[in-house]
Amino acid sequence: MTTNAYHQALSRAALEDAWLRLYRKTKPSSRNTTGVDDVSINDFERDAKLHLSRLNKDVREGTFQLSALKPFLIPKQNGKDRLICVPTVRDRIVQRALLDFLAKKYGKVLANEISYGFVQHRSVKRAAEAAISLRTKFQWVFKTDITSFFDRIPRPHLTEAIRSLVKEKTLHPILGHVIASEISSTSRGNEQRIRKLGIRNGLGVRQGMPLSPFFANVVLIGFDREVVQKKWKAVRYADDLIFFSHTESECREIAEQCKHMLGKLGLEIPDIGPESKSSLHSPHEAVEFLGLSLEPSASGYALSLSTKQRQRIREEMLALGSIDELVSRRLGLSDLGRVIAAKKAGYLAAYDVCSNLAELEHTLDDITYKILRRIYVDGLHIDLTTLSPAARRFLSI
Repeated sequence: MTTNAYHQALSRAALEDAWLRLYRKTKPSSRNTTGVDDVSINDFERDAKLHLSRLNKDVREGTFQLSALKPFLIPKQNGKDRLICVPTVRDRIVQRALLDFLAKKYGKVLANEISYGFVQHRSVKRAAEAAISLRTKFQWVFKTDITSFFDRIPRPHLTEAIRSLVKEKTLHPILGHVIASEISSTSRGNEQRIRKLGIRNGLGVRQGMPLSPFFANVVLIGFDREVVQKKWKAVRYADDLIFFSHTESECREIAEQCKHMLGKLGLEIPDIGPESKSSLHSPHEAVEFLGLSLEPSASGYALSLSTKQRQRIREEMLALGSIDELVSRRLGLSDLGRVIAAKKAGYLAAYDVCSNLAELEHTLDDITYKILRRIYVDGLHIDLTTLSPAARRFLSI
């Protein structure tokens, strides 16, 4: 019997593989988050074999249906909210399996000359390297981002783009259902907060779904193609855009045309202005892109880690200085050194293109010391002043 693309993409092996990677990639502290069915990753894991068998049966018999998304509102420092929409574990597994299939089939189409976000074998680091290489030759910069990008993606345009790209017609219905996913009913107060964010039923793609980044790249395929055809020097990472040119006037022309091109897709970028996310930068000015500062240096241009990004790293690392946090991640004291070392190595590898890498390394060493002190003093109530030098060395402090 011939297996169609739907059953191939969602085979038992594909679902199992998607589940294993979902479990491994989800932070332990997030594994208790539930979807609308009140089943968390930890709940699913306790009887994964049975849950996967039922999911496979539903897919095979054509009875699988996507559930609504559970909303989580996270207050930001600026007083606004960030909305994360959480699918059920079953839906996340199905979407990840679909994403794997589509990435293998169409990854090369999405990996065009300017797109770096959520593309196989590309990363923030590679996007940053491309940006510094371009600015060395084209020193005027126009930087912008697409306003409320995910929330304003026109679904008819995305559906048309998916049908044009994905040749496997048996996948079109379920991809259409994912595009149409909406938030489950919630309290009146939360509904008002969600409306303030500009979220409207029937418009946009909800963030938090595994397929959302893939959809973002698909909807911009035509835009990317036009940028390449115009021979503009650009780097796009999802909705973050940076263009390089020889003159200010060329940058302003790019800004105008870019606004028009995105307008045809029902999207927009802000006007250039002092407090705007659209900005122009002369050859002597630094520009921030993806948490990095692209700035003049003695040898031309260099990248440095921005203050905001260093603060984010500090906060993420210092979370390990809480016993409650470690317990929630199922980590013991014997695991702490390994986890800290792995995080430090990851940050240093990700930002090894930065000119202030030594400063970052020093910061990470300082944070490690603070983490250990918090664990020993605040968590375990050890009086460090009573320890011998050998004992302090043993505890890495």
